[in-house]
Amino acid sequence: MEKKKILLVDDELDVLLMLEKRFAAEGYSVITADNGERAISLAKFQKPDLIVLDVQMPDMDGGEVAFKLKEDSTTKDIPVVFSTCLLSVAESNHIRHESGGNIMLAKAKDTKELIAVVNDILSS
Repeated sequence: MEKKKILLVDDELDVLLMLEKRFAAEGYSVITADNGERAISLAKFQKPDLIVLDVQMPDMDGGEVAFKLKEDSTTKDIPVVFSTCLLSVAESNHIRHESGGNIMLAKAKDTKELIAVVNDILSS
């Protein structure tokens, strides 16, 4: 069986590396992007099964990235899980609604919840 592919997007390289290791240990094929433009490009050409997307990034925020992905016929059906530590629940829900994102999770050092959510989405 082919490994499910996840695109991890975060401008904090230490977070990106930690998530990459955790998801690889779970048996996923992992690709990474450290900015929104690269994430969009990789999503179009690599066709990941799911994207974990940081909300707060310098060049283009996660909401804008997700919106652009949902507008493109080649990426519109890829599930997006937002990850954030800087926004309130109300702001997070607004970004999720405006961009068509599936789930909003708080960024945490403990990745169990994120991995459980990803496993659940990709197993259904």
